[in-house]
Amino acid sequence: MTRVSGLLLALVLGLSSSSGAGAAPAMDWLFPAGANRGGTVEVTAGGKFDQWPARFVCNHPGVKVSPLKEKGKLSIQVAANAQPGPCLIWAVDDSGPGNSRPFVVGHLPGVTAREPDNEPSSALPVTIPAVVEGKLEKSGDVDCFTVELKAGQTLVASLMANHLLGSPMDAVMQVVSPAGIVLAQNNDAGSLDPEIVFRAETAGAYIVRLFAFPSAPDSSIRFAGGDSYIYRLTLTTGAFARHAWPLSVGKAQATAHVVGWNIGGDSADGKVIAKSPSGQGLVWSDGWANWVPVVLVPGESGLCQPETMATRPLPLSISAEALGKDAAQIRVVLAKGKQYRLQARSSGLGLTMFPSIRLMDPAGKVVKTFEPKGLHEDLDTTLQAAVDGQYLLEIREAHGIAGDRRVCLVTLGEIKPDFNPMLGAETVVAEAGKPGVMTVSLNRTGGLSGPPRFRLEGLPEGMPWRAEPDKDATKPVKIILGADNNTRAFSGPVKLFASVDDIPEKQVWAGSSYPGLQVMEPWVHLPPAKPMAKEEAKPAKPMEKKK
Repeated sequence: MTRVSGLLLALVLGLSSSSGAGAAPAMDWLFPAGANRGGTVEVTAGGKFDQWPARFVCNHPGVKVSPLKEKGKLSIQVAANAQPGPCLIWAVDDSGPGNSRPFVVGHLPGVTAREPDNEPSSALPVTIPAVVEGKLEKSGDVDCFTVELKAGQTLVASLMANHLLGSPMDAVMQVVSPAGIVLAQNNDAGSLDPEIVFRAETAGAYIVRLFAFPSAPDSSIRFAGGDSYIYRLTLTTGAFARHAWPLSVGKAQATAHVVGWNIGGDSADGKVIAKSPSGQGLVWSDGWANWVPVVLVPGESGLCQPETMATRPLPLSISAEALGKDAAQIRVVLAKGKQYRLQARSSGLGLTMFPSIRLMDPAGKVVKTFEPKGLHEDLDTTLQAAVDGQYLLEIREAHGIAGDRRVCLVTLGEIKPDFNPMLGAETVVAEAGKPGVMTVSLNRTGGLSGPPRFRLEGLPEGMPWRAEPDKDATKPVKIILGADNNTRAFSGPVKLFASVDDIPEKQVWAGSSYPGLQVMEPWVHLPPAKPMAKEEAKPAKPMEKKK
């Protein structure tokens, strides 16, 4: 229970490229970590701000952040038509830009947790549906909330903390009776964040209780807490999406199907929103309490059923569920000598299946069994067909475990020339009077070998910049911004675009693959050259007399 996505961890800690500038703002957390559409909320930014007020920037066009008079206090205004989902906020001052922190645009009524609420007797009453903005403030802290349920109602209690907010907590959630009897408990639901689906057999008051351990275990055995142990707890008896089904949709598709709880017929359609350059989107509807990720694919999406043995065209995009020890089977036609990319995604979509894929050749011989490298990782590998013909893919859960979230998305397609341009950092801060350096990894595939071309928007007219590719095409390209002894200052966002051969131009980006957590416009800070200090006159040494 100690995993944190590497990309998300880097994002939360703040990707930056600095050459020794002064202390830029450093944000450790935002509380509350979200606000509703059409609302304005006062937020406390924890961290270090040597200059106040700083300028605050958000990558969501519907979110406006304004510093208040008191240091560390912000006013965040969310437009009524703002798109729900996570976004990024960071601070900039005369020393340059700081790290980013995630913030969430929501749409359910908000409630702020308060102390004391450690015991069922002091639990905070919550009218559902609602999102509780809370914090486990200190070691040993426990938060309790009372909800009223009717007989037969299904309560969904879902926590957002470690996975998207980057809180250093491994939470445990319980539903207990007013007398403290535990009725349901969950530790993880596709990430370190728990989720409980609880059906009330009798009408009455129920307590949702929350506590946490540190996500990075230490030598102590205790409930943990602190200023950065921030969470958003969704409580609802209304519609709640579990996952998209299928887990992928065509890139041009505007809607997607989902399955979940308290949704008509246990399934419904939602809108595809917040597409990211990594090929993910979010599915959401006004009547739901949440959104879920979906993968955007070039071809058609389908469902894989057990023992169907159906032949599917490439590129393949198929969603499969764990069937205990049984396997879902499909056939694909592969060509001798061609390279193919095979992916199986579950953990990256907030799901829990550990996929195991066995590939069998046209003669029925097992070629190889493919599995993720780690327990909470997704499969991403390549394969090459030895002969032409129909191959069989057998998809199963490696441990033979079935369940609501034990599903995965399997994609297979021929590897063609392409590239994915990624920034090495979300900010660039140069030394005074020196150029800034931005690094770009092109991540080429399919033998793409042509020289890269770049286009940059946002620098002042006349300010020089250039690209310096490495002799090794697999290594990052350096983008040099400004010049030595530059007397012109610049601090602001820029856009960088890359192209290789005849592949259409792509915008370079940094951050997580989760929609809304991308930096598409890195902030560049180029201070002017400092004036040369006059050397203090030194007293002349007395001349020695000649003997």
